Amino acid sequence: MKNRNWQRQSWNSLKSIIFGIGLVGLITFSAFASNPTQPDSRTQQAMIDAINDEYYARAFYNAVIDQFGSIRPFSNIVQAEDRHVQLWNRLFTQYGLPIPDDTFAGNIEAPATLQDACQMGVKAEIANVQMYDRFLEFVQEPDLRAAFTQLRHVSQNNHKPAFERCVNNPGVGGEYHPHQAGRRARH
Repeated sequence: MKNRNWQRQSWNSLKSIIFGIGLVGLITFSAFASNPTQPDSRTQQAMIDAINDEYYARAFYNAVIDQFGSIRPFSNIVQAEDRHVQLWNRLFTQYGLPIPDDTFAGNIEAPATLQDACQMGVKAEIANVQMYDRFLEFVQEPDLRAAFTQLRHVSQNNHKPAFERCVNNPGVGGEYHPHQAGRRARH
């Protein structure tokens, strides 16, 4: 059973990587293929909301890591958030829009328990999927639609399941013990 779960997780990770490479290629091609006009104000606000969501998530996961140690899934997902911020930086630049400042870095507190942090992660990823669904109702630009679609996919199929496993891990929650960080980091 573990082998099948590992294979499924590996396949999902591989699909995400392939999709991500395609997304970067599409964005890079569109950046050089034309000088796009600025999106309408509603789409610009969606871009701002998306990058702020990435900033917040990165700050939250860093706060959890600072408090509980470099443990999964936080240590992995914070790296993904960095990549998502880089994606939005490229898109803002491509459209000639100012990149919003990250006002969340160092200003977010971790919850009292790791269990709470995992539960908050699940809720955040559910909210992300809903946010991207709303944006996809009106965003017209193909590269922005591709970004929202990819980020929705990652939230739904990678991050949310990782946080659900975190919630369901019987060793998570309650008091934090330093030996847990090393044990989890090897899984």
